[in-house]
Amino acid sequence: MATHPMILTAIPSLSELKAGYPALKALFFDMDGTLLDSEKYHTQAFLKIGKDYGIVPPHSPEVIHGLLVGRADHLVFEVVKHWKGFPPEWTARDFVDEKNKNLLGILKSIPQEKFLPEKVVGLLKEAMAESLTIALVTSSEKVVTEELLSMGSIRKFFSLVITRDDCPSHKPDPWPYKKALELTGHSPHEVLIFEDSEVGIAAAMGSGAHVMRADWHPKA
Repeated sequence: MATHPMILTAIPSLSELKAGYPALKALFFDMDGTLLDSEKYHTQAFLKIGKDYGIVPPHSPEVIHGLLVGRADHLVFEVVKHWKGFPPEWTARDFVDEKNKNLLGILKSIPQEKFLPEKVVGLLKEAMAESLTIALVTSSEKVVTEELLSMGSIRKFFSLVITRDDCPSHKPDPWPYKKALELTGHSPHEVLIFEDSEVGIAAAMGSGAHVMRADWHPKA
């Protein structure tokens, strides 16, 4: 297995993937920034919290975006709870619930193709038609994950969904991806994982499966 994943700047077709991986039997996707072009909307949801509650971030929006990308919300909470104006009574759950409420509100107000490109749906359709296993492995909470999959009408493609709530250890630990391998019954050489962040790539590489870096969404 390569020490660094191949970078994909365009969403591939299944035939292109199978040409490079003839033993391919399963595709595992990260969600935010990979399956969905949603990272920038997570940042907008967070910034709305700051506006609504008078939180004063010590960084520019660009730096805040970099802080959020690929990082689980409970880890973001540990950083931002020290910022000026952050509600001292809030728990991590309070913070996550508020951010997810804002995120879903934003995504419901925009056209679906803004966060779910048709070529991603096309790849999912091809994989299902050829009976590949399709799994989702995300650091987001189960409630918001299921809501996002439902909004995009793509829940039907996934035979397995692993969220933060299902894991005792989170990315960059490879536990979530190793669990997905165990539950699907596939060997690592039969699986291709798509990830976009350093944290996610570290987790994917640690599973022993093939990994590609999804750099196919427009930059925020």
